[in-house]
Amino acid sequence: MKPTQPDLFAQDNAERNALSDQQRTAIRERLEATIARLQAAETFPYRDPLDAVHEENRFERESKLLGDEGALLWARFDKEMERLHETRFDD
Repeated sequence: MKPTQPDLFAQDNAERNALSDQQRTAIRERLEATIARLQAAETFPYRDPLDAVHEENRFERESKLLGDEGALLWARFDKEMERLHETRFDD
């Protein structure tokens, strides 16, 4: 019987850092929801710029877990953030 939790002391980082299909799906859905929220926004949605930094850091960290798929999601996120940053100074 294979344990459900990877060996935390494994010498192979790939085994320790492998995501299950369920984890990959949850991360993908969370990232897609964030992108959808940004696409729906007409102006910069964060009152505190530090909140935007935290969102970017979280998104980047999670997108890296998805490899190439995550890189595509990061590019979409970055495009939307650039668009929204431009609205911060429109008066």
